[in-house]
Amino acid sequence: MTIKKSFIILVILTILGTMVIYFIATKSEKTVYTTVLVQKGNILQTVSETGTVKAVNELNLSFLNTGKLEKIYYKVGDSVKSGAVLAELDYSSLATNREEAQANLDVARANLNKLLAGATKEDIVVAEASTRQAQITYELAKKELEKVRNTVDENIAQSKKTYSDLVSKTDEDITTHEQAIDSAQIALNNTISTYQQSIDNYKESAFTIVEDKLTIANNALDVSDRTINDEDGEDKIGIKEQIYVTNTKNTYTEGLALLAIANSALISTKLNDTAENVSDLTSKTLNVLNKTYSSLQNCFNALENSVTSSSFTQSYLDTLKSGITTQQTLVNTAISQIQTAKQNLDGAILAYTTNTDTAKSTLEKAEVAYSDAVKNARNNLFDAEFAGEQSMTAAESKIDTALEAWQVSVAQENKVKATANKYDITLSQAKIRQSEAALSNINQQIENSIIKAPIDGQITKLDFEIGEQVMSGTNVVSILGGNNFEIEVLISEADIAKVNKGDKSIITLDSFGDDIEFIGFVEFIEPAETKVQDVIYYKVIVVFDSGEYEIKSGMTANVVVTTQEKNDVLVVPSRAVIDKNGDGKVVRVLKNNEIQEKQVTIGLRGDEGVIEILSGLNEGEEVVTYIQKDN
Repeated sequence: MTIKKSFIILVILTILGTMVIYFIATKSEKTVYTTVLVQKGNILQTVSETGTVKAVNELNLSFLNTGKLEKIYYKVGDSVKSGAVLAELDYSSLATNREEAQANLDVARANLNKLLAGATKEDIVVAEASTRQAQITYELAKKELEKVRNTVDENIAQSKKTYSDLVSKTDEDITTHEQAIDSAQIALNNTISTYQQSIDNYKESAFTIVEDKLTIANNALDVSDRTINDEDGEDKIGIKEQIYVTNTKNTYTEGLALLAIANSALISTKLNDTAENVSDLTSKTLNVLNKTYSSLQNCFNALENSVTSSSFTQSYLDTLKSGITTQQTLVNTAISQIQTAKQNLDGAILAYTTNTDTAKSTLEKAEVAYSDAVKNARNNLFDAEFAGEQSMTAAESKIDTALEAWQVSVAQENKVKATANKYDITLSQAKIRQSEAALSNINQQIENSIIKAPIDGQITKLDFEIGEQVMSGTNVVSILGGNNFEIEVLISEADIAKVNKGDKSIITLDSFGDDIEFIGFVEFIEPAETKVQDVIYYKVIVVFDSGEYEIKSGMTANVVVTTQEKNDVLVVPSRAVIDKNGDGKVVRVLKNNEIQEKQVTIGLRGDEGVIEILSGLNEGEEVVTYIQKDN
């Protein structure tokens, strides 16, 4: 191989190597970032379930807290709108606690912001403010203990008086329940006396009438027998229709048998003249008279179908007819009089039974109401003593807690100038969550001390007056809705802690489609669990107004309960927040095409994968949600 050829081969190899190196360089890894801008927006947290529509008539509303009734805003008969405040307990101590909790939350947030920014003069100011606030909290806790003690003593004294008044047997302490029993007993005695007298009067009258009318029946049967067996009319009476002669004799025989039964009953009734026996005697007398009338009618029909002769003249036949007609009139009048006597007596018996039963029922109800009142008063006294003991224990514990918090605040004031570390940051974040939970708890207690109208309707009953002690769960206000319905849904244990009474709900019905929405509110949360195939659920009742639509029970309803909502807050997609395994939450910020990690404090987790940022980010920053590396 010549030198020239070797040089050419070397040049070619160099060129090929350069091309390979260039190709490899151009195929280096490329990183692509998916980002979003931090911006303010609204965040919504909901719980969705499906249930069945049921009709609602009258709703009984109660407080979830126990306390003294402070305000009633409406009277019976007033119309109210959904959401209107109907009544409130005295929650002045809770309002003070809310101010304290809000101050604690503000301090906790300020501490975290200052901690993240580093020690400054402002940090010292905040620490001193926290110490002062802790001291104020301690002083307030001592005042609250005294207020709780006074309230407990007053509640127990009131419950003792109520119970004592009920069980006392003196005329000075007689209660409405005891008065109701006395009135009911007097009314029962008067009712028995009045209606028994009416029975006695009608019984005596009926007995007299029966004796008279049985005599008329006996005479009428004799006339019927003599007439049908008249010697002059033999072979002439009823000759045209012999069946009437036969029927006359048969009914005569039956009438005599019934007359014997009635006379026997008459004798036995004289010995035992109860109202029931006299009524039975009138029935037997009616049987005799009706059979007698039947015999007379058959006899008259037989005479109508007779022939005359020289020995059985038309004049004589007319005389026989007249005699039968006269007896028919007497018997018919007797039947009417016996029927009237029986109706009067039976009516008096029925009136006696009905009115005495009603009076007895009223007496029994009054006695039950008194017994229930005594039991409730005893239970209320026990509840007041038990709740008072708990309140005192809680108030004393609060003082101890506040004193400890004050001492801790003083110690923390000395640490403010120290460089922040991950443990301090984690502690500050925990305190924010603790303060938020405390504030939320107090707000919920205040909400539990307020009754709001869950629907449009009319006030039908107010069970308490201002100043009275009201136990939790006791009916206070009753409201009657118009076109109101309720939906029962089962919410899993994972979501039930988010749901509170009064939460707004958006409802759609399969029968009307998703375009038509109804507004409802959570009315009741059952405290006991419900197991469905070994899964724990809790029963929640949502009420709503049907408006102009014809809702029917049994319709399938889709319920979306708004459990929490915040407006105009910093939000980012939840996938942008990374948990650093004990070092807190961080977000990757893209700045000048470079990644920076920022520690953040998160708040509400909302629907649609968004999350609230309390601190650590500013509006307009670009955060990374996904990193893709292309070769």
